[in-house]
Amino acid sequence: MMVGTNRDEILRRFETLLDSALAAEEPPSGIDAEILSSVMAGGVDENRRCDSYALWTAMTALTQEIKLQGRAFQDLNLALSGQTEKMAEELRAVYAERERTVQREAQGRCRREALRALIDLRDRLGRGRESVRAREVEAAAAANRGWWARVFRKRAADPAADALAALIRGYELGVERLDQTLDEFNAREIRCQGESFDPRRMNAIESEESATVPGGTVLEVFLSGYEWNGEVFRPAQVKVSRGPASSL
Repeated sequence: MMVGTNRDEILRRFETLLDSALAAEEPPSGIDAEILSSVMAGGVDENRRCDSYALWTAMTALTQEIKLQGRAFQDLNLALSGQTEKMAEELRAVYAERERTVQREAQGRCRREALRALIDLRDRLGRGRESVRAREVEAAAAANRGWWARVFRKRAADPAADALAALIRGYELGVERLDQTLDEFNAREIRCQGESFDPRRMNAIESEESATVPGGTVLEVFLSGYEWNGEVFRPAQVKVSRGPASSL
């Protein structure tokens, strides 16, 4: 060290050397212009001076803020997970209800088709029974026709009459069994014969003048109607009476 040179002199010369060395260089990037100008001017703002306590305080505050944000994100994640699970449960419930509805509709369609087939079979058996009964009446009338047949009536049983009677009995048993099955289906035949015409349950396809019964009375049933579960499944087709036309 040179004689007469103290510490301040050495610092002044070092600063002068640095200023001359950095005079031609561009200022470093990323530093606030106000801070850079303050440093280049040779002074530092006391308010901007950073010590260990201030740095520790800032880091502590930042740590607490990060913890709070982490908790907030955790709560948000739990809330979203709960909402997602709730929405999934609701969707599963909706799909399950929809599946049950589709199943009920399919079962209803199947039961309707089965009931329609049973009613059609019952109609066929009923028509067959009536046809055999009419044939039995014709056969009996033919057997009694003429004086020779009335005088010399055969004592032995007529095989044709026995066959017709057995056939009628078979039809009646079939109709009875179908009626029981329809009753199990909760299907009821609509009573029409001799009843007043009900347009909600009957279709009048023919009318006939009558002076013996009131107008609007069912005289004949062409096709039986049925109710199912309290609703009209098939309306009856009937003949309805009407009053005689007034003579002029």
